[in-house]
Amino acid sequence: MPFRFATRAAGALAVVAAAAGLMGQYGGAPIWWEAGSNERMPFSSVFKNNAGDLLVYNAGGETTAGTHPFFTPLGSNGRGCITCHQLSNAMSVSTDRMQERWATTGGRDAVFDTIDGANCPDLPQRERASHSLLLERGVFRIDQHWPAAGVTPDFTIEVVRDPTGCNTSAKYGLHAATPTISVYRRPRITGNLKYLDAGAAFTADSRATTLEAQVLDAIQKHEQGAAIAPEDIKRIVDFEREIYVAQGRDETAGDLSTFGAPPLLGAWSLGRTKPDSSASGMMTVANWAGNKPSAETDFRRSVERGSVLFSTRTFAITETANLHRGNGRTPVEGTCATCHSERMTGANAQQPWMDIGTTSLPWSGDQKDLPLFKVTCAANAAPHPYLGRVIYTNDPGRALVTGKCADVGSLVMQQLRGLAARAPYFTGGSAKDLRAVIDFYDRRFRARYTEQEKQDLVNFMSVL
Repeated sequence: MPFRFATRAAGALAVVAAAAGLMGQYGGAPIWWEAGSNERMPFSSVFKNNAGDLLVYNAGGETTAGTHPFFTPLGSNGRGCITCHQLSNAMSVSTDRMQERWATTGGRDAVFDTIDGANCPDLPQRERASHSLLLERGVFRIDQHWPAAGVTPDFTIEVVRDPTGCNTSAKYGLHAATPTISVYRRPRITGNLKYLDAGAAFTADSRATTLEAQVLDAIQKHEQGAAIAPEDIKRIVDFEREIYVAQGRDETAGDLSTFGAPPLLGAWSLGRTKPDSSASGMMTVANWAGNKPSAETDFRRSVERGSVLFSTRTFAITETANLHRGNGRTPVEGTCATCHSERMTGANAQQPWMDIGTTSLPWSGDQKDLPLFKVTCAANAAPHPYLGRVIYTNDPGRALVTGKCADVGSLVMQQLRGLAARAPYFTGGSAKDLRAVIDFYDRRFRARYTEQEKQDLVNFMSVL
């Protein structure tokens, strides 16, 4: 088991700091893993973050990266899967880490490759402004041919605002020889996947309905790879299914992974727990705080309260398209767990994608650094349940796959593990921290949380 940070001797810390350099604080894996390096991924790795420590558990055992396709560049730009799914960021990336890499490499790291690490590939390379969305939001460019193959859309789409220049580009834009729409999204975590298999939750718009399809799509688009051997795809998929990520220690609450910790918490629990046959349940923490007066006890009580709020505090879920119950207009009484229903990860077990308003006006706000599209639905199309037939959005979401007006803005709900290691949040990186997430939902659904309730929810989410 990994050592607890708070109990390590100062001398040992000095030795580790001097010897490790860019290595993980305890496990020996790099804090930043460059594709193609012959590093060793151990059975477990622990990485420090602002809330405590992240634990990454490799149930498949120690892996030598040099010959493994997850860690090896499989295309022309020097990237591997690991480039955008870093262990230290809970198998994703964070803006803090992106800014560190920019400062360290002057923008020469493969993660900044212009194909999607720049706001548009035709912008000047290694200029910070060309990569502002990745540096400030942690989002990569996702280019989608429009319309999608085999789809006859029931709406038209036009570019209202194009701060990146990509959607009006003669080469990459909507009116290019191959019409393309560019949106900007956070990379989903490649961990805890046994809980997601039934939900097709591998991409933000669910265009990849299997993990194998997601791997192939990512290699061809983000690594600029060509033909990939089926055995390499299988090795990547098998590896990803063995990875579990969660916060392992909190600075105040203490160890989240050892014997006696709540069953919900820690990567070890994720590895040994079987998904419910119903795939749903309560994400609750109980009987953890004890009675000894201390900061640890107070924080644990806050986490317990936050978990109860998350699973049982009801509010009116209004104007939410593709919610698994209701018609998208009429208010539905629900809780946070209505949409984050899978009991170990907080993914959605009933309906992978829905529109909660994070990308479309009015709820998204005017995000001037992102493109803005005007969607006009055909007279014979089923309208969007609450936005009608004319919609302004930064990301049409699922509608880019289905061509349906009713799907505009719908995105796959993300799992909630390892949150402290991978800010910012929401698909477009619009929430800079967990408090911003809670504030958005409080406004969106008029939950009327008190300040204490908001802090309890933040504390709960920070230990997941």
